Amino acid sequence: MAHKITMRQPKDSVVNRDVEFLVYKNNKKLGTLKVSKGSIDWIPSNGTVARYLSWSDFALIMESKSEVIVQ
Repeated sequence: MAHKITMRQPKDSVVNRDVEFLVYKNNKKLGTLKVSKGSIDWIPSNGTVARYLSWSDFALIMESKSEVIVQ
């Protein structure tokens, strides 16, 4: 059940570029997490609709979780 995380960072210090994290579980891609100064985005590996959260919304969600869900 090991996870592998690969980070892709822009080579230049371009202000409007996302940092991408490729997320794998058991060598199967789960999706891509894109982090920018305006939002955090999750794109599932099957290429369906991306999920977007502002940093304020992300903070609210993370702070409201009282327990961790383990699958």
